[in-house]
Amino acid sequence: MMQKYFRNFLILLVAIPLLEGCKKDSVIPPDPYYRDYFTAEAGQYIIYNCDSIVFDDFNGTIDTFRFRVKEYYESEFVDNAGRNAIRIERYKQPLNSSNWTLSDVWQVTKTDQQVEKVEEDVRMIKLIFPVVDDKEWNINALNNLGKRTVTYKEAHLPYSTDVLNFDSTVTVENTDPQNLINEYRDTEIFAKGLGMIYKRFVNVQYVTPPAIGVESGTVFTMQAVEFGVE
Repeated sequence: MMQKYFRNFLILLVAIPLLEGCKKDSVIPPDPYYRDYFTAEAGQYIIYNCDSIVFDDFNGTIDTFRFRVKEYYESEFVDNAGRNAIRIERYKQPLNSSNWTLSDVWQVTKTDQQVEKVEEDVRMIKLIFPVVDDKEWNINALNNLGKRTVTYKEAHLPYSTDVLNFDSTVTVENTDPQNLINEYRDTEIFAKGLGMIYKRFVNVQYVTPPAIGVESGTVFTMQAVEFGVE
């Protein structure tokens, strides 16, 4: 009887470390490439508050348009290259309305190397992996719009929109130099575990110095205010 008890005790001593090792192995380590800065899945949606300011030098007017955009990741499909992709339905809503109107259908493909998004039939490389500060790439490498270099800034830092807080984000911005004549600046911020939460697009012509101000062009911003799954 004692021998049987002792034998079972030895088996238990051997089994416990093995079970602990299995538990440790089952924990998924963090992705060193930070691919989770874009995690869209079918059924997910993000709603943005949008402001569009248009400077018209011909009429001498400044017009501001405010509305909402909803990007709904409607379904998965296989693209022309045989890769898994997601169909994005984009809806617009005036601020004084509760009705959404379908405005565009885009698509996005995420690979181990990058995130490709097709906007208005133009394919762009929105993110590349790994996500690290000062990493540069040509966002237009997959289209014919000409080379445009973008870079990562402020990687893995917190960021807040008007209503939402995010623990870890990264900024993507074009590297075009600033000058006193005009400005072309496209800034997008991506949040870990979600995707794009902020966008600011500036394409303006400044009044010739010594005067100060914008003569013509557009300033467009998007800020995430809601996200979830339907």
